[in-house]
Formats: sequence, C-alpha cells, structure tokens
Amino acid sequence: MRGYVPAAAALFAGSIVVGFLFGSLVPTELLQGEAGGSPFLPDEITFVSILVNNLLAITVALLGAVSIGLFSGFVLVLNGVVVGAVVQIALREVSALTVFVLIAPHGIIEIPAILLVAAIGFRFGHRTYRYIRGRSEELVTGRDVREAAVLYAVAVVMIVVAAWIEAEVTLELAQRIGG
Repeated sequence: MRGYVPAAAALFAGSIVVGFLFGSLVPTELLQGEAGGSPFLPDEITFVSILVNNLLAITVALLGAVSIGLFSGFVLVLNGVVVGAVVQIALREVSALTVFVLIAPHGIIEIPAILLVAAIGFRFGHRTYRYIRGRSEELVTGRDVREAAVLYAVAVVMIVVAAWIEAEVTLELAQRIGG
C-alpha cells in the first residue's frame, strides 16, 4: 500500500484545494441538510446517519478494485471538493480555529480510513491494469484479497469510531461554539 496511500492523499488534498478555491460557487443549499435540501447531508445528523453515509463512501471507494480505481478516485474527489467548499464557506462565518475544532476530532480518524480504502481500490486497479497489459501473470493473489479484507475491516472500525466522535463530540462542540 506504500505508494497508493500517498497517491490517494494527494488526490484528496488537491480536491480540497479545488473545493476551497471554488467554494463560493457552490450553492449553500447543497451543503445544508435541512428539509432534504442536500444530497450530501441527511435531514437529521445522528450517529447512524453519519455512519451509514461514511460506510457507503468507503464501500464505493472499495469498488475502485473492480473499476481500475475510478470509483476510489471519484469518492476522494467528491469528498475533497465538499470538504474544501464547506471550509471556505464556514470561514466566512467563524474563525479558522473553530473550523479546525469542528473537523479535527473525527477527521483525524475518518480521513485516514477513507484514504486506506481508496488505496485498496487503486492497488487492485493498478494490478488489473498490469495484468491486462501483460506485465503481470496474476491478476490478484489470495494474499492480496486477504490483506484488502483486513484493511477494509480496520477502516470500517475507524469509520464507526469517527462517526461516534462526529455525532457525540463534534456536534456538541458545534453547539457550544456556534450555538
């Protein structure tokens, strides 16, 4: 996974920059969960809604394994652009410290989990490409599949922990900081 995690991180970071630079062009209705106005946020933010959303994201990222990495890249770009846009929009209303406090507690666990699963998708995508081009005799090995399963399971646990932190700690911080 050595080269794939940094590649995933670079794509995610680049997407955050794009989202931040063009955040003012994003209609804020898309980023608000009230009255079903957003495809990105549920009407009510709870542990379960956050968990389901993030499990869906990492599962789609895992589908990069069967799409030559395309789904993995899509998840990273979409999430990166949304994070960048939300940060840019939030900075108009609150301090950078407040934005950091609202992202860091759960993001420090959630983001690595997403990057890990995207890296799995990229690795399998790369192996598929090498196999199709005749540069490898094996598409994937049993060891590759077992490693991917263990890493995905670790990412799922990370997502569960991050969702709990987001629902119980981040939302409490948001209420204390922003009312």
